[in-house]
Amino acid sequence: MINQKNNKNFFIDISRSIIVPVVAAVCFIIWAFYLFKYPIITFPVIFIIFTFVYVLSGYVFGIVLLTFAIPVAFFVITPDTTDNLLLICETIWLLFVFLRLEHYRGLWTASKIKINVENEVLDRDITIIQSSILENENISKSTKQKIQTFQKLEQIIKTLEENMDSGEFINIIENVTRDFMGKGKFTIKRQSSKDIFVNYARFNKSPLLISNTKEDNRFSEEDYKDICSIIVMPIEVENNYWGTIKGYTKDKKEAFNDYDLRQLSILANILGLTINNSILLKQIETLAITDGLTGLYTKTYFTERLEEEFERVKINKFPMSIAIIDIDYFKSVNDTYGHLAGDNFLKQLASILKKRFRGIDILARYGGEEFAVLMLHTTSNESYSILEEIRKGVEGKNFIIPIDFYTTKKIKKTISIGLATLSDEKDIYEFIKKADDALYEAKKSGRNKTIIYNN
Repeated sequence: MINQKNNKNFFIDISRSIIVPVVAAVCFIIWAFYLFKYPIITFPVIFIIFTFVYVLSGYVFGIVLLTFAIPVAFFVITPDTTDNLLLICETIWLLFVFLRLEHYRGLWTASKIKINVENEVLDRDITIIQSSILENENISKSTKQKIQTFQKLEQIIKTLEENMDSGEFINIIENVTRDFMGKGKFTIKRQSSKDIFVNYARFNKSPLLISNTKEDNRFSEEDYKDICSIIVMPIEVENNYWGTIKGYTKDKKEAFNDYDLRQLSILANILGLTINNSILLKQIETLAITDGLTGLYTKTYFTERLEEEFERVKINKFPMSIAIIDIDYFKSVNDTYGHLAGDNFLKQLASILKKRFRGIDILARYGGEEFAVLMLHTTSNESYSILEEIRKGVEGKNFIIPIDFYTTKKIKKTISIGLATLSDEKDIYEFIKKADDALYEAKKSGRNKTIIYNN
C-alpha cells in the first residue's frame, strides 16, 4: 500500500516538473504562431489551453507565458495597425488574467496552508485528548484495582478479627493469603529451623523473592526441587518476629514478581497490626477485670460472673458455694510496717489462694483486705474442707514483708472465712449476704475459723 502511494506521488512530480512544462512550451509556440496570423479567432481557444496548463503546472507556466508575452508585445508596438493593436490588447488581457489567476492561486494556497495548520492543530488536540482519555482510563483502572484491594483487605481484617482466638487461626491466614495473592500455595511458619528459606528471611530481617529458581545461586537445587518461584515475608508484631509467610509456585506462568512482593508486604503489615491489636485488646480486657495489685478478678467482674452462674444453676441444678475471706487484724500490718508491707502481704496471700483453688473457681479481691471465691459444682462439705485446708496453711506460714530497702521481717497472720451454699436464695445479693453474715459470725466468735451459714 505504501509503495503504491509513493509511485503515484513520483508520477505526479515528474508530470508537473517535466511533462507539463514541455506541453506548455509547445502550446506557447502554437499560440505565438497563430496569434500573429489569426489573433481574434485563435485567442479564446489558446487561452483555455493556457488556463488548463496553468492549473496543472503553476509557476512554471507563468514563467513561460511571460517569456513569450513580453517579446510579442514589443514586436507589435512599432507597426500602427489594427491587428497589432488588437494583439497588444490580447497580450495585456492575457497577462491580467494570469495575474488574477496567480492571485487566486495564492489565496487558495494560503487557505490550503491555513487549513493544513488547523488540521495539524486539530490532530494535535485530538492526540492530546486521546492521550488524556487513555491516561484517565489507566487511572480509573488503577483506582478500581486499589478499591478492590482495599475491599479484600477489609474482608481479610474482619475475618482475622472474628477468628483470632480460633484454633484454626493459622489455617485461616493461609487461606486469606492465597485468596488475596490469587496464585501460588502459602504456609505460615511460626518456628521452623528446618526451612532454609524461612530462616534466611528471618535472620536477614528482610523479604525473600526468587522469581526464577534456575537463575538463583543462593540455594542448592535440592532446596528448590520442582519449585519455579519462591516468596517469603516475615510478620512482625511491635518490631518483634511473630512468624513468616512462605509461598511458592510450580508453574512459570504464575511466577512471583516485584508486584507480588509489594502485595504480600501490605498483607504482612496488616496481619502484624491485627495480631497486635488483638493482643492489646486482651490486655485491656484483662486490666479491666483484674485487680492491679493482686492480679485477681475485680469485685465488679466477680459479681457479673456470679449472676451468670446463678442463672445457670436455676436450669442445670448443680451445687455452688461462695466464701468471703478476711485477714484478721490486717490494719496492724499497715500501721506497724507501712502500706508497702501491707501490699506485699496481700500479694503473697493472693498467690496462695490462686494455687489452692481450681481453675473453674472464680477468685476475686472483694475489698481492701477481703477476698471472695465462687466454687462451682461444690457442696457445702466439700467447700468447707478446701477452705479449712487453706486457713490452716495460712496460719502456719511465715510471711516475709519488707521493712525498708535492706530489711525484711517474718510475720504470721490468720484469716476468717464465711461460707454459704446456694439453696433457695432469690438473687445473688441474698446469697452474698449469707456468706457475709457467716464471716461476721467467724470474726465475732474469735477469728481464725471457717463458719458455714446456718439459719
